[in-house]
Amino acid sequence: MKKILLAFALTAAVMTAGAQVKELEPVYIEELTDPVVYAKQLQEAAECEECPASGKSGHDCHFVTNIKASSHLAPQGKNNYDEKNLYDDNYFTPWVEGVKGYGIGEKVTLTVEIDYITIGGITITNGYSKSQTAWKNNSRVKKLKFSYNGQEMFILNLKDQMGEQSFAFGKDLNFDGNELTKKFTITLEILDVYKGDKYDDTAISEISFGGCH
Repeated sequence: MKKILLAFALTAAVMTAGAQVKELEPVYIEELTDPVVYAKQLQEAAECEECPASGKSGHDCHFVTNIKASSHLAPQGKNNYDEKNLYDDNYFTPWVEGVKGYGIGEKVTLTVEIDYITIGGITITNGYSKSQTAWKNNSRVKKLKFSYNGQEMFILNLKDQMGEQSFAFGKDLNFDGNELTKKFTITLEILDVYKGDKYDDTAISEISFGGCH
């Protein structure tokens, strides 16, 4: 009986070790020093039909059909902090978690439906990017757990910088070499934060996926 239990424990340990997620650092950071100027540049790119660097290029070929968060901060005046803000091509409108404290453990799940594109990375605009003051006053994400179809895959280590941070997975998540998965979910969970100077609310301004830029 002891041998059986020992064998089971060793098997469980091996399975646990094999299931450990991989930590990723950003492979590229486009630092945002002046949100107003940057927003204008994005708008100009979006209005240029021949510009491959259009601010909407990622959204043209990745179709997020549903976004659901475990919480979001209640609206304040004309400002809302809904999870749909994560995919609205607007760096001034963030998703802000809505629980007491820094939002550790809060999640957002995106349903993606595509026909021919593979997902090889993700780009995150961290914090409340409306202004440098808003960014510093509110908390930003330090670590995000990334899950694909419920399977924990990566820990994204975000830098405490304004702007886009791009992560490469090292493989296409929705293609196994033979078949393309056309509908799947991606879940992001807050694991750790950079504390804001004034508020404990944690914000993310925008998310897009690599693979078709």
